[in-house]
Amino acid sequence: MGMLIFVSFRNGDRKTVIPLTRIRSKRLFNKAGFSLLEFALVLMIISALVAILIPKINHLQDEAHYTSVQLTANSLQTAVRLTHSLWQSQGSNNKTGLLKDYGGGNILIGNKGWPIDAIDMNYQGSTISTVRFAQDDSTCIRLWNGLLKDSAPKVGLKIEKDIIDSDDTDSIYFTQLISGTCRYRYHLNKDDLQINYDLATGRVITLF
Repeated sequence: MGMLIFVSFRNGDRKTVIPLTRIRSKRLFNKAGFSLLEFALVLMIISALVAILIPKINHLQDEAHYTSVQLTANSLQTAVRLTHSLWQSQGSNNKTGLLKDYGGGNILIGNKGWPIDAIDMNYQGSTISTVRFAQDDSTCIRLWNGLLKDSAPKVGLKIEKDIIDSDDTDSIYFTQLISGTCRYRYHLNKDDLQINYDLATGRVITLF
């Protein structure tokens, strides 16, 4: 049967014996964890920090969406102005024609000098009289891809948004042709951000 052994040492100055077990018990007491009050205080501080940071994170995400739409609109407006300048330099005033030196020669310019379609055709040997087109929602997709080319975020038709959950498609914008204006709706957030392109005037407007 085991024996319990007490160890002690003598304090030379005070002439007393201090049990080692008492010293160890004090050390264990000093290493005790947080009290309930301290734990509650830490939780309150963490909750306050989360309450402050979450709105700021959401705000930064919204700003990123707005910036993305504005940069895309700026790129579209730059492309429209460039095609207009090329159309003027080719002496095509008051005439509808295919732009020869932009996007593979497939940008159809109206008689006011603004892009009105992007024709998927072999330009060689073709004239504007042989081009048949009807403006509809698909016109806006062709223009978007023809003007922005490889840098263009993907655009789908609005009907795609109506029948497919937005999380199941890789389109960034959905488009419709409404009264001569291509309306591109950004769908990655809930603020109904839009880029509108007026085919008659060449104006690009962002709506936030």
